Amino acid sequence: AQRLGFSLDEIAELLRLEDGTHCEEASSLAEHKLKDVREKMTDLARMESVLSELVCACHLRQGNVSCPLIASLQGKKEPRSTDAV
Repeated sequence: AQRLGFSLDEIAELLRLEDGTHCEEASSLAEHKLKDVREKMTDLARMESVLSELVCACHLRQGNVSCPLIASLQGKKEPRSTDAV
């Protein structure tokens, strides 16, 4: 269950439902966990996009004094998709 992202408290709650008559409650907990996982995946995809863009900007900077990644962290220059993060 931990490999599926359930916390120890959530696992304990699921185990309290183990008599087999609480399938709807267990399903509800799993649906909530699935929603959380999907939200995290969306956030991670946004982060990946921004980081990828910053890495590309670092590789393409050709003579610029400022590192695009560090400038972005300082709020000086943001890549196109940082507003999505």
